[in-house]
Amino acid sequence: MDDQTHKFPGDIFWRTFLEEERLPSSYRETAETWFAPLVESVLQRCNEQAATSPQIIGIHGCQGSGKSTLAALLDAWLGDIAGLNVLRLSIDDFYLTKHQRRSLADSIHPLFATRGVPGTHDIALLEMTLRAVIMRSKEDISIPEFDKARDDRAPPQKSVVACDVDVVVLEGWCVGVPPESQYRLGQAINHMELDQDPQAIWRGEVNKALAEGYKTVFDLLTALVVLKAPHFDTVVDWRWEQEQKLSALQQRPSGGDDALMDRMGVERFVQFFQRLTVWGLEVMPDRANLCFHLDKNRQIKSSSGPWAGG
Repeated sequence: MDDQTHKFPGDIFWRTFLEEERLPSSYRETAETWFAPLVESVLQRCNEQAATSPQIIGIHGCQGSGKSTLAALLDAWLGDIAGLNVLRLSIDDFYLTKHQRRSLADSIHPLFATRGVPGTHDIALLEMTLRAVIMRSKEDISIPEFDKARDDRAPPQKSVVACDVDVVVLEGWCVGVPPESQYRLGQAINHMELDQDPQAIWRGEVNKALAEGYKTVFDLLTALVVLKAPHFDTVVDWRWEQEQKLSALQQRPSGGDDALMDRMGVERFVQFFQRLTVWGLEVMPDRANLCFHLDKNRQIKSSSGPWAGG
């Protein structure tokens, strides 16, 4: 890697990236101010390891915090500017199929029919994917894609050669989250838990999943980046904005199977995530290599952690 890889992207890069991601021009200043140290840290570690072991960067943040945008930026910056081979993954694409979640709902608890929480992902497939990259497997690996508008997995959309990957960027709202202490599980955090999970069966199984398969996957991360919301109250508004964008970008499916949500649907949906979102706001900043502290408008106000400032 030569000195060129350490320079900021130029105007053409930013013009293309902002247009593709539908971002305001002000995002460039934000990225060059706050995300450049992150890029430099990744590049430094790639150089130190002489490409013998891939970096696996986790991005954690509540819904609507900007995880996907940051992942796209790292993909483009590290790939187009630094010349690295980047595999960008979303934990959302590893959701179990609708049929599989219905089976969980029948056998364990009805709330598992709804995607989102730990236990509703094919965590074994995600682990297999990451380990193939780490082991420099010469085999092709298929990357799943989840169609949120239809609430089901789409056919595999891409295949990559695992041994070619220099950096994996894994983003998701529960990425890196540890299990809660058992004493916290007994108290319902919202009306949904109180009414539909009074015996804490669902949240107990979610916590068990975090302690087992998800921990195994998160232990493979070489670094963790956190986008921290100011408080949980902002999540509903952010998630509603996200749903409106999704609705604008995709055609709603016909036949009455319309999985895109109205405002009331979003408010109910967020309750599935509330427990671990609140838990993450408490514990994740101290677990991060780099934590960005956001205000209610998603503007970065400060950063913390070992990688802050370079």
